[in-house]
Amino acid sequence: MELEIKPVWVAWTNTDLTEGRGWEFPLAVCESKETAVRLGKGKNVQGSNCKVTQEASVKHGRFWLVPGRIHLESKSDKINRERREAREAVLAKARACGLSEDDIAVLHQEASADE
Repeated sequence: MELEIKPVWVAWTNTDLTEGRGWEFPLAVCESKETAVRLGKGKNVQGSNCKVTQEASVKHGRFWLVPGRIHLESKSDKINRERREAREAVLAKARACGLSEDDIAVLHQEASADE
């Protein structure tokens, strides 16, 4: 039996939302980072945002083994994911062409000023 593995994003919270002295546990397991960020907004200790990490899920038979159920991304999450992926691709191309992080920051500042 061949194992199928896919990435998932987990929003982590704490059992003690007052001081954070409890255990960390997954609040939401999601298809995309944007969904995990949205579902974890304000749901951690003292109303802070949840930490979001990329994890792996493994398919066993018909079921995905994850610490919870996988939340599907919404239409707006998909749009935000596609924007992030496009931005990351452009940044990777810029770095491959030899632009430094300072050069990229200047370009970002100029683009923000134009808006």
